[in-house]
Order: sequence, then C-alpha cells, then structure tokens
Amino acid sequence: MAPEGLLGATVAVAMASGVALRRRGLTTVIAVVLLLAAFILSMVATPPGQGLFHGMIVADWMLVVFRPIFIPAGLLAVAAAYDSAEVDSRDMADMVVLVAASVLGMCLLAGASDLLMMYLAMEMVGILSYVLAGLRRKDQLSSEAALKYAIYGGAASGVMLFGLSLLYGISGDTSLLAVREAIGSTTANNPIALLAMTFVLAGLAYKVAAVPFHMWCPDVYQGAPTPVTAFFSVAPKAAGFAMLMRILSLLFGGASNASLSEGLSVLVAIVAVATMTMGNLQALGQSSVKRLLAYSSIAHAGYIMLGVTTLPAISTSQPDYTGFRAVFFYLVLYLFMNLGAFFAVSFVVTRTSSDRMDSFRALGQRSPFVAAMLTIFLLSLAGIPPTAGFVGKFYLFYALLAQGGPIYFALALVGVLNSFLSLFYYARVLKAMYLEPSEDRRPIPLAPTSAVVLAVLAAFTLLFGVYFGPVQEAAGLVLQ
Repeated sequence: MAPEGLLGATVAVAMASGVALRRRGLTTVIAVVLLLAAFILSMVATPPGQGLFHGMIVADWMLVVFRPIFIPAGLLAVAAAYDSAEVDSRDMADMVVLVAASVLGMCLLAGASDLLMMYLAMEMVGILSYVLAGLRRKDQLSSEAALKYAIYGGAASGVMLFGLSLLYGISGDTSLLAVREAIGSTTANNPIALLAMTFVLAGLAYKVAAVPFHMWCPDVYQGAPTPVTAFFSVAPKAAGFAMLMRILSLLFGGASNASLSEGLSVLVAIVAVATMTMGNLQALGQSSVKRLLAYSSIAHAGYIMLGVTTLPAISTSQPDYTGFRAVFFYLVLYLFMNLGAFFAVSFVVTRTSSDRMDSFRALGQRSPFVAAMLTIFLLSLAGIPPTAGFVGKFYLFYALLAQGGPIYFALALVGVLNSFLSLFYYARVLKAMYLEPSEDRRPIPLAPTSAVVLAVLAAFTLLFGVYFGPVQEAAGLVLQ
C-alpha cells in the first residue's frame, strides 16, 4: 500500500503548502513530484495477493493495474490546471488536495473486497468530486454543476446502499466472498440477489454516466473547470468499472450462479446499447464543445460496457475474462485520448473564454500545434487507425465476437454503427478548426507546460495505435 500512503502524504503536504506558502507554482511542483513518485511506486509494486485490513482490501493484480490509470489522470489534471485561467491561483492548493484524495479513494475502490469498504471508498470519491465541480465559487455554471452532481450523487448512493444492504441480508456478512457463498449455496435467494445487483448496478451506472443515469454529466462537465472535467471523464469512470468487475467476477464467477450471470448480462447489454446510442445522438446537435465531449464520454461508457456483457463467459468452472480484460485495455488507451481532447479544449477556453464551436474556428491557423493535437485525439476517439482508439475498439469488439452467438454479434454490430455515427460530430469540430473562417485572426500563444502535456498525450495516443503489447500484457493480469 506504499502508493496509497504516498497519496495520503501528498494531501497533507499540499494542505500545509497551501496554508504556509500560498504560492501556486511551488504547490503545483510539490504535488507533481509526489504524484510522480506514487506513480513510479505503483509501476514497480508486486501484489502479494492477500487480504489487508481484515480482508477489506485485497492487494491483487486488479489494484496494481488500475493504479497506473488513476494516478496519471490526477497528475495530468494538476499539471493542466497550472496554466488554466479557469482555476484561480488561490484555489490551486485546494485542487491538489481534492484530486490527490480522490485518487486515493479510487485506489481503495479498486482493491475493495468488502461491501462496506466499497461504499466508503465510493463516497470518498463522490463527495470530493462534488467540491471539485464547484471549485469556481463565483461562477454560476460551476455552482449549478456542483449542486446537480451532489443531488444526483446522493440519490444514486442511496439506491446503491439499498442494494448492498440486500446483499448483506442474504449472507449476514459484508465480505464479497461470504456473499458469493451465500448466493451459490441456495437458489431461494437468487431473485433477491438479482434485485440487489440491479440496485448496485444503478449506482455504478451513475458513476460511469451510463443511460438512464447520465443526466448530470453534460451539465457537470460544462460547468466544472476544464482540467477537472478531464479528470472526471477518465478516473472516476475507470474506478466505477473496476468496482463493477470486482463485484461481478467475485459474486458470479461460478457455475452455480449461471442464471444470475445471464440475467445481469442481459441487463448490462440493454444499458450498453442505450448508452452508446443516446450519447452519440445527443452529441450531434451540441454547440458547446465541452458538452459535445461530455456526450461523447457517455457514448464511450457504452462501448466499455460491451466488455462487461461477456459475464456468462465467467459462469463456468474455467472463467474466461477476455471481455473484462478488454475493458481495462480500452480504459488505459481512453486515458490518453480523452484527457488530451479535454486539455486541448481547456487551452482554447482559457484563451477565448468560451467553449462554443465558434471559438474553434480557424484554430488551425491561429494555433496549428493545438489544432494538430486536438485532431489526433478526436480521430482516436472516433476509432480511426492508426490511433489508440481504433485498437481499443477492435479489442472490445473482438472480445464480443470471441464469445460466439448472434447476440454478441449484434452487440458488436451496434458498437460499430455507433462508431460511424460519432464521426459526424467529431468532424464538426475538425471542420470548424480547418475550414471555417474566423473574424479574430490573432495567434494564440501556447504555454510550455501545456505544450508538453499535449505532446506527451498525443505521443502515447499514436504509439499505442501501433505498439500496444505492454498494455495488452497488463490487461492479461486483470482478475488473475
């Protein structure tokens, strides 16, 4: 748990730095160094594969492989916030504290093997996120975003807690292993278990912004500072999927729970199709680029859920986790392309004070570097080769087709058709940048920090489009 300990130290040091030094730059440098150290520790950590803290957390490969998603997302969000006019210099220390503590909660969520720890970790992430969304206290949209996030989050937490209480009632224990034994020992409680998991899935669907629990997402993404929005679009979503895979693999990984697995798989498939389709259709008519990327993020949650629909494949004595590993594979690639897209948008918002489509007109002339970086990220989100997005979607669709059967083929076909649909609204941004004239022809200066962050994210987006072996090997360790 050394990376988690260092994240806790980052929170304490950032608090002290914000109070004693009150210097934006120094606080950011300290936070970046500590978060980078935590990331290095997470890369060299070897899981003992045993339970910690009386079995409430299990230090296994699931925790190890998800840390390198959470920590870089927080690190890059802090780095991007330094050059962003949307984050006031007086709030920089607050942002560091909130982001680092939120990342700590996500790590606990990925390693939780107890119902109580799962709920506490999820609330730790959620409550801190509400504050992050309202970081611009004098901005009406930011305050509205925080309020909506808190209201929807409170309702979703209550629904999920009710589902967890039903699972506790079935087993008399909060351990996931005890719940699994109770569910598998008798068929009498299966309807209750299915009802409980429906409530739990509703809470997790809110966390990953899946339909019909996505209503908060566009308003929160538009109102929050763009570096915070970028962080929201990747890290909490990955934490939600980590928790979902942990629950499903532990509770329904045996042949005795095959009927429950099939019922949950159908439910997840319906949500995945609705999420993809709704997100893409609503993105078509957006004039705000941040809202457009918010609906794009909803659609990508649907793509990722396709991998979760392979749940019946793990209801045998020899589980096949191909779909779950495709989920992790896609999340790693999604980290770079989605963070990059939001950071490029943050640069434009900082310089033009607007996220409207008009602000992106002639960006190819006013800031060719930013336009080129944003082009790479949008093409990757659309799944165009040779970018990381194409490889990620290919792996997801392959995981579906590998299961066989007309249902999985139909799900893969819906995913491909939705990918084609997304090309239209990504092309609108490209059209504005390169083909539409702008009355303001003044060049937009680019800060060195922003240039480095965008270049690094674009480099990995292109690199993983042609060389993705290390990510694939890491994906093979999921649920090992």
